Amino acid sequence: MQTSGTQASDPAPPRTDGEAEAVPLQLVWRRYVFLLLSLALACALALIVPRLLLPETGVGGQVLLGVTLFLLLGAPAIWFRLLAPLIQDHRERLADYAARTRLAEDRLRAHENNARLEHALEIAEDEGAVLRIAEQALSALANDGGAQLLLANDADGDIEQNITVGDMASAARCTIRRPRDCPTVRRGQGLVYEDSMSLSACAGLSGKIDSSCAAACTPVFVGGQGTGMLRALGQTGDAALYRQLQSLTFNAHLIGRRLGAIRSMAASEAKATTDPLTGLSNRRVLEAGLTRLIHQRARFALVLTDIDHFKKVNDTHGHDVGDRTLKLFAATLKQFVRREDLVCRVGGEEFVMLLAGLDASHGATLVERVRTELPRATARDKVPAFTISAGVVDEQDGSDAETLLRVADGLLYEAKASGRDRVVVSPRVETDAAPAHGAGAGD
Repeated sequence: MQTSGTQASDPAPPRTDGEAEAVPLQLVWRRYVFLLLSLALACALALIVPRLLLPETGVGGQVLLGVTLFLLLGAPAIWFRLLAPLIQDHRERLADYAARTRLAEDRLRAHENNARLEHALEIAEDEGAVLRIAEQALSALANDGGAQLLLANDADGDIEQNITVGDMASAARCTIRRPRDCPTVRRGQGLVYEDSMSLSACAGLSGKIDSSCAAACTPVFVGGQGTGMLRALGQTGDAALYRQLQSLTFNAHLIGRRLGAIRSMAASEAKATTDPLTGLSNRRVLEAGLTRLIHQRARFALVLTDIDHFKKVNDTHGHDVGDRTLKLFAATLKQFVRREDLVCRVGGEEFVMLLAGLDASHGATLVERVRTELPRATARDKVPAFTISAGVVDEQDGSDAETLLRVADGLLYEAKASGRDRVVVSPRVETDAAPAHGAGAGD
C-alpha cells in the first residue's frame, strides 16, 4: 500500500483530554442499571434467605448471614460493573499519558534537532559543508534501515551526490540516475511506501531485496527545482515512518534552501567576475589577485597581450568570427598555464596572464610558446590566422597594480610599434637577467 502526503499523521494517535472517546450513553445506562438490579437482588436475597434458612436463629445470626450473602452476591457485580471499568479506564489514561509524553518528547527532540540543523546550515559556506552537515543530520534521523540523500546539480542532470548512513543494505539503496526518475520529485511531495513487496511500491524498492520493508521519501528542491530526494527505510507497516516523513521533509527543505542560496551567490559572483564570452576571469579578479600577490611580497610575472589587427578581423570576417577568434585565443592561453595561474580578459582583445612564482623571463618564454602555437590552433579550428603582441613584467617593475599594468601596457605598445607579432620584456630583465631572450623577443 502506498500513502502520499507530507502531512500524513500516525494511525490511531494517542487520545488527548479533549479528544477522549465518548462512551455511548446507552452503554452507561445499561451498565449502571444492571449494577443497581444486581445490588437490589443481592440485598433482597440477603434479607430473605437468612429468615428462611435460620428462622429460629437470633437477629444477630441472621444479620451476619445476610451481610455475608450480600457481599458474596454483590461483590462481583460491584467489581465487574463498577471497579473493573474504573481501573481499566485509569490504565488507559496512564497509557495515553505515557504515549502523549513520548510523542511530546519526540516532537521536542525533533524541534531541537531542526533548530540545530537550521543554525548549522546558515553558517555553511559551500556545498561541501552543507553535505557534511546533511550527513550528520541523516545519522540522527536514520532508524534500523538507514537513510539516504541523493542530489544532482540541476533537475535534468545526473545524480552526483549519494550519501548513505545507517545500516542500509546495498540492495535497498536507491539508484535513480536523474531526479525526475523519482516519484516524489515528480509529484513534489513526500511519499510513504508501506510495503516494498506491494504492487504500488517504488521501483527503487520493488523486487530488489529478499525481505519486505517500508520507506519514506521526500523531494529536495534547490532554487525551485527538484534536484534530489531524502529517503529513510523502516519495517513494513511501521507507523513511525509517517512521523519520520515530517522530519525528512523539514530537513529536505532546509538543505535545499541553503544549497539554493549558495548556488545563487556563486552564480552571482561568477557573473560579476567572469567574462561571458570567453569564460575567463575579468579585470576585477585580476586586480584583486595582483594586489594580493603584491601584499604577500610574492614573486610573479605579468603578461599583457592582445590580438594584432583585431578590428580588421571583425571588419573582414564579421563579429561571429571575431568572437570565435577571441575564444580560441583564450583557450590557447589557458592551455599553457598552471592551475595556480590566472588568465583574464581585461579589454576587447586584451588579455593578461598572472603567473605566480615566475619572473618576467619565464613569463616571456611562456607567451612565446603561445605565439608559436597559434598558427596550428587557427588551422585546426578553421579560424582566420592572427598574431599577437605582448609586454612582460614582474613584481620588481612596480609597487602597485596600477604601476605594473601601466609598465606592461607600455611594453605592449612598444611591441606594436616594432612591427607586432612579438614579445617585449621589461628592459631590466633584458639587461640583467635574460639578454638572449630579450633580443629574440624583438625580432
